[in-house]
Amino acid sequence: MIYVLGSINNDILLDVERIPKKGETIVADGCQTGLGGKGANQAVAIARLARKYDDGRKSVHMIGKVGSDAVGAELIKKLDEYNVGTEYVRQVNRPTGMSVSAVSGKDNRIIVYGGANLGISKSDVDEALQNATSADTLLCQLEVPTYIVGYALRQARSYGMTTILNPAPAKELPDDFYCNTDIITPNKAETQILTGINPKDWDSQLAAMKEFHRRGVRYVVLTLGENGCAISDNGKLVTQVPARKVTAVDTTGAGDTFVGAMALTYPHVGMYSFKEACLFATRAASLTVSRHGGAESIPEFDEVCELYSKKIGDK
Repeated sequence: MIYVLGSINNDILLDVERIPKKGETIVADGCQTGLGGKGANQAVAIARLARKYDDGRKSVHMIGKVGSDAVGAELIKKLDEYNVGTEYVRQVNRPTGMSVSAVSGKDNRIIVYGGANLGISKSDVDEALQNATSADTLLCQLEVPTYIVGYALRQARSYGMTTILNPAPAKELPDDFYCNTDIITPNKAETQILTGINPKDWDSQLAAMKEFHRRGVRYVVLTLGENGCAISDNGKLVTQVPARKVTAVDTTGAGDTFVGAMALTYPHVGMYSFKEACLFATRAASLTVSRHGGAESIPEFDEVCELYSKKIGDK
């Protein structure tokens, strides 16, 4: 079982010809609304990709909060429709979180309002994880209160769970975040904020991964957009995983698809090694960027494999 602690947002996505300059107003060419938030998107990615294996069962449970209004109820309904477990999603007397995105080709600008997401408590974590075992995984991001994420990572580690941290949006973190994280998945900007190292080339990527290892993380995955990712298993396996070349129309959901795909395939789908899980994740993300939308753009398992007509272990 995979538990996702994170944000659930009402997303507003504006399709624009170009990103406006400071003080400038432009007209959007299109507008979409729907389920979003890094937590919800990653949970949906796991659920959609897991359909091949879950036999109708729920492979992922969401831990989060939405508003008590109709918007919050609709977001819970959508999570259910994607086969994400929602028994640990609560409606509270606060506005539902919101994300407004302006997207132009490969470029995007995102503004997030926390709302109900900021009301997640330690008791919510305790309730959700009370029956967790060492066979389970906890996946976290940083769009909910930082101290709650830290608490959840400590609790999960005490149960022997696999812990994954997608440190987005990046911020300074206490040392115990790293020593309680098995896998960390920062992008280029987050890597620079967290380590002070710009992963612009292989040498700097190596230096950044070593820094994460020094802080206590075993598996490091630096996501590098169209250049795939750089990965390290505490120095035992250190390599680059290339991305497939596609025509990008919306990059908004790429990172969340990558993280969800990797969380599912390593370690839950046992035939995948760490490297193969990252390769699968890059392929899933490449499909996502070729489509418009947030959760709606996330592919299913067979789509990822069939697109390239190759087994996942192939290069």
